[in-house]
Amino acid sequence: MASARDPADVVCFLAEWRRSTFSDPTVTRFAGLLESCTAEIATPAAPVRLIMVLSAAADAGVYGVFEADAAETVLRVCTRAGALPHRVTPGVDARVRATRSSAT
Repeated sequence: MASARDPADVVCFLAEWRRSTFSDPTVTRFAGLLESCTAEIATPAAPVRLIMVLSAAADAGVYGVFEADAAETVLRVCTRAGALPHRVTPGVDARVRATRSSAT
């Protein structure tokens, strides 16, 4: 039986897809698919968690930020989702700040 990894072994990775076919509904479905595939792949020996999915319509880019033990684990998730990324970048520092709604 594989042992759990030290939490210090988990780092953030940025996965990048470039496709002109991404639209709001498509990105929403893709994010859900990545989330379910992440849950299927994650194990104590190979931890992985989808942090967020970002879409940049102006450059037809979709980006996923994952916490994982290795780029190979992120690639396993993406393969299961049927969408190999164009690039996976390790050592990403993702900081998301809460924003205020202008309606308040």
